[in-house]
Amino acid sequence: MHRLPKHVTLKHLTAFVAVAQESSFTHAAKRLFQTQSSVTSLVRQLEDGLGTQLFARTSRRVLLTPAGEEFLPRVMRLLADFDGVIEDVVRFGALERGRVGVAAAPSAITQLIAPAAAVFAAHYPAVRLYLSDDNSGRIQRKVAAREVDFGLTSRWADAPGLHFDALLEDRFGVLYRQDDATLRPGRDGAMRWSDLTGRKLVGVVDETGIMALLRARADLPIEAATPFYEASSTTSQAALVKAGMGVAVLPALAAQRVMEPGLAYALLARPTVVRTLCIIRNKEYPLSPAAQALIASIHDYLRTAQLPAGCRRLPAARQKH
Repeated sequence: MHRLPKHVTLKHLTAFVAVAQESSFTHAAKRLFQTQSSVTSLVRQLEDGLGTQLFARTSRRVLLTPAGEEFLPRVMRLLADFDGVIEDVVRFGALERGRVGVAAAPSAITQLIAPAAAVFAAHYPAVRLYLSDDNSGRIQRKVAAREVDFGLTSRWADAPGLHFDALLEDRFGVLYRQDDATLRPGRDGAMRWSDLTGRKLVGVVDETGIMALLRARADLPIEAATPFYEASSTTSQAALVKAGMGVAVLPALAAQRVMEPGLAYALLARPTVVRTLCIIRNKEYPLSPAAQALIASIHDYLRTAQLPAGCRRLPAARQKH
């Protein structure tokens, strides 16, 4: 069994190809911006390492031996593959290629990510985007498993392997039928939790940041944590409210996404409940340049976005990049 040569490098192979194509050490040296002696030395080292003569030298030309003729196309493919790999990595870093995967709450995708992604795509048209709407529990698991680059939702549970960058505060309110004459906001435009007494609440299923937050608050009515009806999404919640099944407690950003004629929304006070939307990323792995650029686009969009009442962009001092 033959041992592979230990000291064959890209320099050796590049010199070999140049000499083969130019049929001259002098012309190959000029092409490579090297001295003739250095190119000659590289080719000799390559031949010694391979234990095979690659060129037949005459007084006029340098010709390939049969071994050299067989070796040349393989080396050219290898160098082309190497150049392609390097180019791909450079393009990846320069955001001329790549893919960003994001898992987020539906309201975050509709109200934050989609408009920010439009600007991002205009700057980096070769980068592909994959957006997945999901609940907070599954979003955290996707980020932990590196199924996506980052998530955007409220915290569902503590996770030591994840980092949460606070982005936006989103206050809770009540979604109700506009024609419900018995349910009206106060002079300050807000509802009281006591106004919901005796009403059936339409909630969402487990593993959402919304339910996790409501269940963690001991100062809320027990119905808030144990709604009479449950829906799989805020869209389904809104449909049940519109059908007259009850009222729904949900954050302002989520309410804006599902608002339609026949529905009304008012913020809740006494007590005030706020969720914090976060950029969720894996602590162990750095974000790709494309993912960093998309997050920057989200921050840029938030600086001028017209957010619904009850939403507040967090100061830059509280945001960790």
